[in-house]
Amino acid sequence: MGKVAFVTTGATAPFKELIQAALDSMTVSALADLGFDTLLVQHGAGLGKETYNSSLAALVSTGAEKGVSITGIEFSEQIGDHIAAADLVISHAGAGSILDALRRLKRLIVVVNDQLLDNHQKELAEELERQGYLLEASPRNLATIIPKAMSENFRPFPTQQGQALGSVLDEEIGRRS
Repeated sequence: MGKVAFVTTGATAPFKELIQAALDSMTVSALADLGFDTLLVQHGAGLGKETYNSSLAALVSTGAEKGVSITGIEFSEQIGDHIAAADLVISHAGAGSILDALRRLKRLIVVVNDQLLDNHQKELAEELERQGYLLEASPRNLATIIPKAMSENFRPFPTQQGQALGSVLDEEIGRRS
């Protein structure tokens, strides 16, 4: 049986660049080369769904699927189940999505939306990467980060909820313990 990659773009606004990067032929090829046979993309509604549909159409038309079954969903009440079933989670940089994956001890790539102002998400992703819990990526380098994520020896996220995130947040606001 092959492996499952799950992409989540968050619930509030579509992250079109992440959707496009996840459905890029180089990303799908990288997944196929590592034995993945399923790519599930949570794309959201509206512009996210439109971006998913147009990106998937372009991918299929180039014949770059490489035997990877690609499915999209708008939203799911069972997002935790999708994360739990995944061998690799590729997520936007929202704290909730990051914690969902880390608490389930999943291999995690966090893709930062560099279009956001006052980008606290980038700071959070950088610090959690520095601590060894995940890898940070951009839409432009996602395909090259995937092989590294599959061979990386990540630190297990502490079982005491909030311990690691609390230290990151304390550091971000300038409070030291």
